[in-house]
Amino acid sequence: MDDSNVVTFGPHLNEIVDEADATMHESLLETQSCEIFKRTERMMAEARAEMKLRMDKCFSDFSNDMNQMFAKFEGQAMKSMSTPILGRGIESTANSLEHIVRHGKTDKNNSHISDIRQSKPDISCKIKPQIYDGSDDLEEYLTQFDLLAEINDWDPKTKALLLASSLSGSARAILNEITDRERHDFECLVNALKNRFGSMNRSEIFRAELQTRVRMKNETLPELAQAIKKLTRRAYPDTTALVMDTLSLDYFIDAIPETDIRLRLREVGPTSINEAENIAVRLEALRIADIQKGRNVRTVETETL
Repeated sequence: MDDSNVVTFGPHLNEIVDEADATMHESLLETQSCEIFKRTERMMAEARAEMKLRMDKCFSDFSNDMNQMFAKFEGQAMKSMSTPILGRGIESTANSLEHIVRHGKTDKNNSHISDIRQSKPDISCKIKPQIYDGSDDLEEYLTQFDLLAEINDWDPKTKALLLASSLSGSARAILNEITDRERHDFECLVNALKNRFGSMNRSEIFRAELQTRVRMKNETLPELAQAIKKLTRRAYPDTTALVMDTLSLDYFIDAIPETDIRLRLREVGPTSINEAENIAVRLEALRIADIQKGRNVRTVETETL
């Protein structure tokens, strides 16, 4: 039989090949997609591990820095326990250190409290100022206070707070006579103290005292010179150093009751009160030695007779 006229109904060979290629292509795409997905998952896992490692290192470094900071602060605080405080003796800081460390850890969960505390001045006192009650010389106290402020590196606000906390007695009453802003202003607080205890408003009183000042009983010449310098500075606060030294020299010589020493100083003509003090001390020593020698001579003559 001739097969040329037979009609077949099965799939064509080209169609079978196309379907096989399509299946293979889909399988290849699926394989590539799986590889890309696995690679992405691996990269994300590595990124998460790297991030966790960096965060752990960051927290570890932060913890070490905090521990070193507290250790350094504790060492400085313990060292300051043995430092004498002018006018107050030795002061312990162990309780305050424990309080600061404890509240410092608590503030980690209270950021607003930390912000408030950070706005306050960081007061560091290597040497604390003495108490001022108004009886001592204000200019001398403020001079020493400025030196302490330079040693401790205080800013103006810290200086105002420490000066206000160092007032006592009649000087402390000034704090209620000024405003809250002036209490935190160092210049305003100093001006208020000068108006009450300064030499500017009492210069006439000091001048009258200076004119009548004489050497007291059992008072040494160096003590007399120091008192004259102080009175001259308070009686003439606006004069120059040269004029003040000249005035103190004249008042010092006039305050010596011994006529021979006073006249000898006028004859020698010292140029400063320090020079006059040295000459007067030598003259007084010679005078006392001469008096003692005269007594010994009279005693020997009496015993001979």
